Amino acid sequence: MVHAGDAHLAERVERAGQLLARIILFSGAAVLFAMLLLTCADVFGRYILNAPVNGKTEITRFMMAGLIACALPVISVTGGHITVDLLDKFYSTRVAVLREFAVDLIMSASLFVLAYWLVFRADRLFKRNYVSDFLHLPLYPIAYFIALMTFVTALALVAKLAVDAFYIRRPELKRFDGPTDFTALG
Repeated sequence: MVHAGDAHLAERVERAGQLLARIILFSGAAVLFAMLLLTCADVFGRYILNAPVNGKTEITRFMMAGLIACALPVISVTGGHITVDLLDKFYSTRVAVLREFAVDLIMSASLFVLAYWLVFRADRLFKRNYVSDFLHLPLYPIAYFIALMTFVTALALVAKLAVDAFYIRRPELKRFDGPTDFTALG
């Protein structure tokens, strides 16, 4: 029998995750829009005014790193990454739920280690005052941001582990219809 409190907790965790996903996706969309504006300004400046945006390539690299870091938690938690499901039809829902729990546990532990390593690398960039080649922008802020988003991804997977634990007890309630539909997020 499913306790109403357990189902309510799983639903609240899922709703909190959806809110966090909306915020992160909005941030990523803002970065992508800024990249679009920068590219338009560069093309306009280059071909109309004969004055391209200096350092556009470096700025785009920083933005791309930020965009990928923003997408990491959402893609990881919603199952939007590439998976191979050749053997899924050969085992039961309970085994599938246990496998998902084990994979999420390994991924979250690995991401915590990776986040720690990224903070170590960002500290090194800060202490040694590393800067970009052309604009001489400091590299440590984007490294800290990537570390933060890796840590957020690990925390999101820990929250997903709590939901997975609920489904281990009640695997018949779990639906496996692919990645979470992003239309539900907005």
